[in-house]
Amino acid sequence: MSEAAHHHDQVPNGTSLLPGNLTEDQLKSAPALASVDALLIDDLTDDEDDAFAAALDA
Repeated sequence: MSEAAHHHDQVPNGTSLLPGNLTEDQLKSAPALASVDALLIDDLTDDEDDAFAAALDA
């Protein structure tokens, strides 16, 4: 078995920047969007806009 297979304490790929547990103070001070409108991107084609809206609904 390779050495890579022995690393059971590592987090899955793509989640290494996410905290494991937030304290209540960290959670209260975490940034949050005031509105989903902050995610809107100008100059999208209709198809891109539809795909983006579908992704937000998923």
